[in-house]
Amino acid sequence: MNEYHLWPRSKCFRQRDLYTTFLGPYISDEIERKLFGGIDDMGSRAVRAFIQGDPADCHHNFSNFFQYIDAQKIRTPKGLNWITTHYKNLEQNQLMYEMQAIRNMHCTIWTEGVREIVSAEESDRKFILSDHPVTIYNYAFSPAHEQCAYPNDPSIALKGTQTIFTLDKEHCLILTNYEYANNPDTEKPTEKRAHAKHFRSSLVRTDAFIRSRRLSEEDVVKINLIIKSRARRYIAASDKDGLYPEKHVTQDWSELREVLLPPSRELWQYGGETYVGYEDGGTYYQDAFGRTMPENKHLKKPKRQKEPGPNEPCGCGSGKKYKKCCRNKSESERPTWEVLSIRERNLIFYNGINDILGLTKGKTWDDVRRDLSNEQVKRIHELYGSLWPIESDIFSLLPKPDKCLRALYTGIIDPRVISGIALNSALYLDEIIILHPFVNPYSVKEEFSPVHVPHQHKQQTLKNIIVLFTLMPFIEEGFIHFIPDPCVFDAHLRNQMFSMANERSKQREIDNKDYELMERLAKDDFERTILMLSKDQQESQIKQAIPDILEKQLEKLLEHIEIKKREDPLALLQDGVFSEEGGQLTMMSMSPNFEISLFLAQVTGALIVTDSHYRWNELTDSQNKEGVEVGYNWGDLTNCINNFEYIMCAKPDTVIYLRMSGILGKLRKTLREIYSSIQNEIEPEERKAEVERLKQLFTQAYESSQKETEGLLDQCIKTKIECAIPVGGFVDNNVQRMLLTSGSDNHLNSVPMAMFMEIA
Repeated sequence: MNEYHLWPRSKCFRQRDLYTTFLGPYISDEIERKLFGGIDDMGSRAVRAFIQGDPADCHHNFSNFFQYIDAQKIRTPKGLNWITTHYKNLEQNQLMYEMQAIRNMHCTIWTEGVREIVSAEESDRKFILSDHPVTIYNYAFSPAHEQCAYPNDPSIALKGTQTIFTLDKEHCLILTNYEYANNPDTEKPTEKRAHAKHFRSSLVRTDAFIRSRRLSEEDVVKINLIIKSRARRYIAASDKDGLYPEKHVTQDWSELREVLLPPSRELWQYGGETYVGYEDGGTYYQDAFGRTMPENKHLKKPKRQKEPGPNEPCGCGSGKKYKKCCRNKSESERPTWEVLSIRERNLIFYNGINDILGLTKGKTWDDVRRDLSNEQVKRIHELYGSLWPIESDIFSLLPKPDKCLRALYTGIIDPRVISGIALNSALYLDEIIILHPFVNPYSVKEEFSPVHVPHQHKQQTLKNIIVLFTLMPFIEEGFIHFIPDPCVFDAHLRNQMFSMANERSKQREIDNKDYELMERLAKDDFERTILMLSKDQQESQIKQAIPDILEKQLEKLLEHIEIKKREDPLALLQDGVFSEEGGQLTMMSMSPNFEISLFLAQVTGALIVTDSHYRWNELTDSQNKEGVEVGYNWGDLTNCINNFEYIMCAKPDTVIYLRMSGILGKLRKTLREIYSSIQNEIEPEERKAEVERLKQLFTQAYESSQKETEGLLDQCIKTKIECAIPVGGFVDNNVQRMLLTSGSDNHLNSVPMAMFMEIA
């Protein structure tokens, strides 16, 4: 960039085989011709429309305009290099696939911002072009900052990030996030803007463009300096002197922001709320940031004026002391302090359920089973939905990758099995992440919503409440993070997950042991259905099954059914469960699925724990690509872990007692050290010694744990652990794409470790 060459554009701004794909001996340029050929055609028309400024032409070309800009951001050598940094070992064909899969990811955030086209018509100096034509600027990150290290750019989701795109030598587009444009001196430039989600629908004005500024030569040169600073290698100008804007600019990088700020007097075109009425009487609401529900201000916390004291509760809402929680964590490792935490919301939900069901006023569980009403089911789910609005920024609330030995549990979430591996893994790991089984009423169609058809959700609500109550002591202590499904808050993530799961399910059958468990649970549900039928319905069913049954035998059988119903804590003690209002929607899910398990584990810095043979086979098989079996550099260490037996307690009260009393603490500490060590890049000759050291530590910790639990063996059963630590960790390109497009900016590149736990 410091050398001057009078070269044609075809030599500087063209790279051979950049989009070429290969299939054996066959070479294809279809992406260049069929994809980018069409994008360039529509893009050139759109750019001309916005240069000329005719409102009708701008409206018709609005979507094409921003799709073209997005393509110009990712199709360059710098853009393609940026894509590859988010994946492992992408081949050319895979790179071309991923490039097409993430197209248009920036469009929504751009269109919701303040859009300005500035002019250089009154300046002798004109706008320059670069070989990375979409320039990203954030005044908080100088070109030398790690956020700007090639091929990275500051995220467009950050409040202070602005996008610059040269339309021609006389016109330049500047896109600015509304919050920052409205308050440039008070908003933190490195914070995310509100509702910073990619790939979603949003209602925006296509005629809202600021076009009033005619820049001076000095201002044009400042913009050119920013463009040049973010180029890859080449720039082009209308004259030689235009290639050296740095000769004429004396301001620091952060001071250049002044020239990019839109005029405050014209911001009236942006912000505010939008209401739409439809002919059928329906309405649509949207705020300035694309949120379709008003912000729940009750979820916000008062802003702290100073850091808490070492022994004060941590601001993140974990319930721990500040010195044992966030004090030694960087901002990127902390959950947000600005809104109620996951734990705090679960506490509110738990207390709310107790109030709604009357448990705080002396009602028993039998009373709940007898009196559970449609109104109670509705209120419970309305409370859940208010605590988890669909526009929630789940990433700001989730724990971040840190030094904690954290695990994501993936398996069946059901009150009949939740006390098994899911709960007992808290004995061996610092924190467990488990997905909430409650349905968010605002994420499903009305005909399936527990708010609109509460009667059909009575049985499942009862089950879900037991799951919550069982886990609550662990949630309160911070041992379990009980989180909602992230797909609820991101339709694009949900659609990707369904598509991937549907494709993958064609290639795999359910394992026999998993099938037996699900069959047993389904049979139990069916028997419970019989228990909850009305007496007339039960009598009818019995007579159909045993036509010649005697009256006395029928009466005894009905009495037996009634006794079983009263003894079953999951059965409703009320008539009319299966009435004209409909039956019961019973859900059995093994969640999260394969992709979301990897996704959440990487976002939270967790390993994966499962008791499902099906999921374990998915994990191990996913690493054997194209018939090449993955290597395990830590094999001797995993063999050591796998050879021992571990205790598991059937009673949740015993598990929480053991955990809070510090029993098995040495074993957890050693596993924490193992997890930390395997994430470090260790040379092969050093790894052997490290494996031996960790094996010795683990063996000593295990022997110590055996002495600690000697008196508890009559209350416990044995568990086996199968541990896997593949070279490079567990990784899947589909999941890497989900991470890239989800907006997560702090996650592991892979899942370092996974455990399969099973009762011996």
